[in-house]
Amino acid sequence: MNHDLRAELDLVAEASIAALRAPSILNSQPWRWRLNGDQAELWADRSRQLTGLDPDGRLLLLSCGAALNHAVVTLRAAGYSAAVGRRPDPAHPDLVARFGRGECVAADALAEAIERRHTDRRPFGDERPGEAVLEELREVAGRHGVHLQIIRDEQVTAFAAAVAHAGEIERDDARFRTDLRTWTNRAHGDGVTGQSVVATTRRTVAPRDFALKAGLAAGTGTDRGTVYALFVTDGDEPRDWLAAGEALSEVWLTLTARGLAASPISEVVEVPGVRLALRRLLGGVGNPAVAMRIGVPVQETRPPATPRRSPSATLTAG
Repeated sequence: MNHDLRAELDLVAEASIAALRAPSILNSQPWRWRLNGDQAELWADRSRQLTGLDPDGRLLLLSCGAALNHAVVTLRAAGYSAAVGRRPDPAHPDLVARFGRGECVAADALAEAIERRHTDRRPFGDERPGEAVLEELREVAGRHGVHLQIIRDEQVTAFAAAVAHAGEIERDDARFRTDLRTWTNRAHGDGVTGQSVVATTRRTVAPRDFALKAGLAAGTGTDRGTVYALFVTDGDEPRDWLAAGEALSEVWLTLTARGLAASPISEVVEVPGVRLALRRLLGGVGNPAVAMRIGVPVQETRPPATPRRSPSATLTAG
């Protein structure tokens, strides 16, 4: 094998491994990577689908989109554009994407945020993220064909009510409870652990109840400056769910690089009736894919890293 091909294979493998750090709903990591020559294939892992919370696979594909973007960002940091074919084979709908190194481009530094990005469920500070940063995040989402809609102040009460209503429905439904129970306190390098769950405090928008003993102090934040945002797609098809995940990843990495922190709010799209109510909040235009809270962190210490599956469990060759 010549040196150039070896280097290309190494870059693609490195990007696939970096993608294992991507966010996913309930840290389910529902993906598999297959190295195939000078390309990598990203496959949805249906065995890790949240069948109660996500029967249609919306959030599964959104999670895969986040992993794909992490890989692309890693290649961009090495000075390559990444040549990506999304959902390239209609006969294999779980083949999410196929990508290679692509063309030479100017390297960017966004990949440095991959190791620093964490889900931070603690209350954020009084200071609101600046409008220039929020506009940058909108532009980042827009590159993926996704709208990042900041919830206006007069809409926050209705949004908070939708989040609370979704939580109530999920607590009363055995299908939702089963998924939450399955994906908490696992010992398999995945799922949500008590170390990332925050002690109860008074919030405008209540965090998800994981029914876990909180291992993370809430700190001194008030959440007064927190911004709530919706990732909105024009369509409501698998390609749109995938694009929403790519946008989520790049927005999250960008805000991390700007010193902000975030956590997703997926329960409002997991319950169909609540998702419809969110659509009405948007004036009936667009399809909400996931919500996010964004803010200025108060604590200097980052939350504990979430558990991750090993490359040997998620990456195969040939």
